[in-house]
Amino acid sequence: MAELKSSKIDVENGKNEYNLFKSSLAQIGTIIVQNVIMLGFGMSLAIPTVVIGSLMSDKVDGGGGDSMTLTETEASWYGSVLLVCHPTGGLLSGVLQEIVGRKWCMALVSLPQLVGWYVLWRAGDPFDLYVSCVALGLSMGLSEAPVLTYVGETVEPRLRGPLSSVSTFTIMLGSFVAYLMSTVMPWRTVAMINMSVPIISFAAVVLLTPESPIWLLSRNRPDEAKKSLAYLRGCVSTADVEDEFSELSIYAGFNKSVDLEQYADCGIDQRRLSYVKYLQINTNDTTNAEMDIIANQNQIGFLETLRSFWSPEVSRPFFFIMLFFFFWSFATFIPAKPYLIDVFDEIGLPCTAQWTLVYTSLLTLVGTLLNVLTVAKFGKRPITLISMALCAFSMLGIGTYMLFTTYFSFLSTWIPMILLNALFFFSGYGVFPIPWMMVSEIYPTKGRGIASGLTAALAFLMTFVLTKLFLEMQEWFTLPGLFIVYGSITLVGTLYLFACMPETENKTLQDVEKFFIGDLDDYEEHDNQS
Repeated sequence: MAELKSSKIDVENGKNEYNLFKSSLAQIGTIIVQNVIMLGFGMSLAIPTVVIGSLMSDKVDGGGGDSMTLTETEASWYGSVLLVCHPTGGLLSGVLQEIVGRKWCMALVSLPQLVGWYVLWRAGDPFDLYVSCVALGLSMGLSEAPVLTYVGETVEPRLRGPLSSVSTFTIMLGSFVAYLMSTVMPWRTVAMINMSVPIISFAAVVLLTPESPIWLLSRNRPDEAKKSLAYLRGCVSTADVEDEFSELSIYAGFNKSVDLEQYADCGIDQRRLSYVKYLQINTNDTTNAEMDIIANQNQIGFLETLRSFWSPEVSRPFFFIMLFFFFWSFATFIPAKPYLIDVFDEIGLPCTAQWTLVYTSLLTLVGTLLNVLTVAKFGKRPITLISMALCAFSMLGIGTYMLFTTYFSFLSTWIPMILLNALFFFSGYGVFPIPWMMVSEIYPTKGRGIASGLTAALAFLMTFVLTKLFLEMQEWFTLPGLFIVYGSITLVGTLYLFACMPETENKTLQDVEKFFIGDLDDYEEHDNQS
């Protein structure tokens, strides 16, 4: 929610100030609980790498006593179908979370995920593998938008940056755990163990996660919204959150009887104030019917959001973030993820490809954790630019090294090892988490769920295309050439972000909107003040 800077409002808030530590603990605990979902996301993302590494047809035994094998074509489909189903789940989640709420949309993620792990465990042929990927891909798509939206709607601005990056850290943790398990047990056993994750996440979300107060307000349920806010601020009484709830009601467009003049200079989103003023003028404040009108307007938010996509508040951040995700796909080297074991073997490293997979995953995990701890201090923009540049130079370096080994018989395995370490660490530190963090900040509150769902869907649709084409591109360019192509595109992406990326850390939503609608002077003034 937007920050309020008016001294008048600050004095009023001081009367019902709640314990800062308890509030922080409640928000951190809630976000960690709901991110059990993202643990399954990370495991789903990692499992094709494990299975393809075991079942490629050049092996006599499929691994772990398995007789099933995969051809190169089957492997390319299996490695990418997960990503093509993700957009479907993302689009569905944008609508579903507006209908059933953020909480129950997150809970429903567990159903297709459980089906996916069960089918994978019992798989007897490549078709079963495809079916498991369809279910796991849908669960991934269903999970992202409600998690991002929930953080944006429930977390205070002082915690929004670090907590919005927790989901990426949990995804990396899930991938690391899956890779680690694959070193000591067959992939079927990994799938069987992973069935426990959706069961645990369903129970955690249903029992320990309150519904988003903003969504409850949009459904004309103010009493429940106030109780939810009180829970998220440290299980305090509803009286203790009265002032913040009033501000939240204004921001959500629910409270139309307020005197807007007192909020004019408070940093509240002007888009929202205009909407409230419109309702004050055009509806009867003395009737309960107006609340039903608000609820109905929010329920058709999908069509409204589609119509509003050409407004600067939505279209400009949308095109910016989609270009960011385009370069993100290359900078993170994510299209190669299903084939990493073969990639590591071809590079030539001082340890086995299986263990390289584990320690590079650990480096990505450490980088993501460091992002959680430092993003509030350093800001998203400098972290992104430095990380993107280092990822670009790492890939260019690996490609150049492989060319030297081919044409000049130069061999020194520690060089690609160091470059791989840099690539995976810095992709986890800056490139991988930050665009997802920005999704929860750059869109208007009204319809944010649908917009973030569409963004996630298109981002993974791009990744699907690049993953499906990876083996073909490797044949065209060779692996060293592909590293150089990926590194060059990432370098172009670094220049693009240098020119176009705003700093959103510790900025109000109003400040972010001013950047995208072109009010750069006012944005830079706020930037200098902060």
